[in-house]
Amino acid sequence: MYDHLRGKLIDVSSLGVVVETAGVGWQLQVPLSTSEQIRERRGSEVVLFTHLLVREDDLRLFGFVTRGERQAFRLLLSGSRTGPAIALQALSTCPVSELVGALEVGDIERLCRIKGIGKKLAERLVLELREKAALLARELCADGAPGELQRGRIGGGAERLLGLATAALAELGYPTRDAERRAEDAWEALSAAGPVVGVEAIIREALRRS
Repeated sequence: MYDHLRGKLIDVSSLGVVVETAGVGWQLQVPLSTSEQIRERRGSEVVLFTHLLVREDDLRLFGFVTRGERQAFRLLLSGSRTGPAIALQALSTCPVSELVGALEVGDIERLCRIKGIGKKLAERLVLELREKAALLARELCADGAPGELQRGRIGGGAERLLGLATAALAELGYPTRDAERRAEDAWEALSAAGPVVGVEAIIREALRRS
């Protein structure tokens, strides 16, 4: 219903902002990642991608500095036992690429580092959202979203995926340094052909090249 809100940034707190448009102040809940990026723009115009949550007599508006953050938020809300508080906490704790990657490959340990997510909930999230996370990872790569994986570049998100691929190869019996080399070689081969869409692709390529 609402895609984005453009207006003057009036106030910023750790998990909330006020944006004024046409004399109306809109209060939005935001993840820490968003508030940190726009904190210095108080008094200036900002654009936030929005999500309106409607539950019985409760209406809440959420804002995100990128579409990728909003997509990840909606992905988490689609889980059977996750609400907006946990979704905001997750986005405040780790980058979108890292969060989506953890759901895609089933990194329970990483998910459990998010406040409010224990082992059982992390396992349920992976079970319910793994396929959706893989689709979202591909979509973010295709869009060239900031902070995500792009052709020919190893950024923070890519390093995280390489780390997960290395750990998986080590669990399969490869020595750590050999696993690192195989993961990096697989990354280079895949990125030469196009965007690398996930950890599973790196692992498959590494095993294929064995």
